[in-house]
Amino acid sequence: MNETVMNMPGERMSLEEECCLACFVKIDKIYQKLCSQSVSEYGFTPNEIVVMMFLANNGGLKSASEIAQYRNISKGLIAKSVDSLCEKGYITADRDKNDRRLVLLKLTEKSDEVVDRIRRCRKYFVEELHKDIPKEDIGILHRTASIMNQNVESLLNKTPVQTDNLTG
Repeated sequence: MNETVMNMPGERMSLEEECCLACFVKIDKIYQKLCSQSVSEYGFTPNEIVVMMFLANNGGLKSASEIAQYRNISKGLIAKSVDSLCEKGYITADRDKNDRRLVLLKLTEKSDEVVDRIRRCRKYFVEELHKDIPKEDIGILHRTASIMNQNVESLLNKTPVQTDNLTG
């Protein structure tokens, strides 16, 4: 298959490239939707779920800045989610004893059930996503995704991102 889609004036993106990018967006959207549905009765926002799962998956005490940077979400949105989760009793926020500028976040016992349900949801989602894909291809997918993630991080860290050569 060698079909193409218009990308920029005079350039074409292959249909495979376009489908791949669209797939990434769909994966994120359906994952967020499934996570939200798995704990819908709690009324969490998507960013509140991000905050709790980041803390659950990255152990120890973490700051709102680390979450914002890792997930590429504005510090303001993360701060709003942190405030809400603190008020609801799902996390605590305490000043770092060594660096008073840092506020360290920690899950409370109240979050255990929520985190467990979202982890089960994630397990189901990954199983469905990997269904009918040979095990060796899953390994290749994970290695490729890791490299792509490094490339995306590199692009995010460029200040400012060079776009001059992207405009015709």
